[in-house]
Amino acid sequence: MRNRNTKILCIFMILLLLIGCNKEEALKSTEDQAVSEESHLDIEESCTIPIESETASESVPCLAEIPALPLEGQQLYDFVSDGWELLDSVELDFNQDGRIDYVGVLEQPETEEGDYSDNSLRILFAIESQEEGYRLSFQDANLIRTREEGGVYGDPYLPLTAEDSSFTTHSYGGSAWRWDEDFTYTYKEGTWYLTASEYSSGYGVYITSHHLDNWETGVGIREERSSEVENMEEHWEEEMPEYDIVYELTLDEPMTLSQRGMRWWLATDRRTDWETASIRFADGIELLAEQIKYPAQMTYFDYNDEERVLYTFLEENSGLYYLAMYCFSDRSLWILEKSETAMDDVEFYKGKIYYTTEMKEVSHKEKDGQSVKETDRVGILLNRMNADGTQKEKIFEYRYSKTEQEIPENGIPYLAFIYEISGDEIVVEVYIGDGQAHPFYRMNTDGSGARQIGQVPNP
Repeated sequence: MRNRNTKILCIFMILLLLIGCNKEEALKSTEDQAVSEESHLDIEESCTIPIESETASESVPCLAEIPALPLEGQQLYDFVSDGWELLDSVELDFNQDGRIDYVGVLEQPETEEGDYSDNSLRILFAIESQEEGYRLSFQDANLIRTREEGGVYGDPYLPLTAEDSSFTTHSYGGSAWRWDEDFTYTYKEGTWYLTASEYSSGYGVYITSHHLDNWETGVGIREERSSEVENMEEHWEEEMPEYDIVYELTLDEPMTLSQRGMRWWLATDRRTDWETASIRFADGIELLAEQIKYPAQMTYFDYNDEERVLYTFLEENSGLYYLAMYCFSDRSLWILEKSETAMDDVEFYKGKIYYTTEMKEVSHKEKDGQSVKETDRVGILLNRMNADGTQKEKIFEYRYSKTEQEIPENGIPYLAFIYEISGDEIVVEVYIGDGQAHPFYRMNTDGSGARQIGQVPNP
């Protein structure tokens, strides 16, 4: 699941666009590619339709091929492929045989001109000792940030650390608003697991958000304080105030290292194979082939794991939004839902897809002495459905408290849900864009038992 701070960054970018500000960094752009020569798809309820697909490589990041590292070697440098170099390594004894093992990071070198090759990916790998030499324990190109993934700060990479049968990756980035993250992996009975993670963000040294997950205890801790503090620099030398809200989550089963790599929100940037073999439509959805936006054309995915990605797209002719799911195993594309308003904050949890939509109501207003019917945005909804698009239901709603009072000319403020699902519970932060306090709600995954647990900032 994507973390809270990634969603806040997206919200911040949306607000910048709404007020006409320029982005400090341009988003990646791609050309739309023709995916099928068929001009029309015959629509049948829940039907599967094979298509001829020519997914163009230009529609996804152009990344050089990741080499398969040698399975065995006599020393650490035997596992450094041609054209790559060892960026970092640590010693540990993760297989507990009394001999040194290694965890390392490979990258491609900088050119003489100071530019990097098209492939800036980094390979995290481990080798374990044998009676003679070493054997490869794992390699993964999803787990280490690239040079370009640190924002204005630059290369976010920080050196590995290790202790006993565990190692930890570290990174730090941003600009005036900064973030840092640490992920600890532990070797247990022949498998690597994510056993701890820590994330914090804030303005300079002023921390506004801190997340700590410990899969050894099964407990996650969330600590939040207001980011709407004037002249934050003046508080840098002071002791940090108490967090406005602190709460715990029950964590789900620990992820393996490979699962963690596939579920990381940047993993889709590293994938180049998006061939679509078939399309399936949920009941009531009809689209022409050229109206569909395919995975290879996307620069952003709402959700990803080892089995699927979820994303939304706007069909410009109709003005309707669609929610799609692409499955890796059979390369099938599901078009699951359509809406007149944007569908955001998409998550997948235990067979259910969760997403948000705007809450709108029809009202009659007096204009020039006549009664005019208008559709007003009055709040936001959290919805869920089955993975095949059936059993759609609204499970939580937030109605803006001032809708019955005088509404500003531009309507109610920007609203968004920032939510996390874990341990069969959902915690929702209601982001309100006019500087009001953000309430937090806790509930079961079906929306039952909803209750407010606090707000940021505290009154």
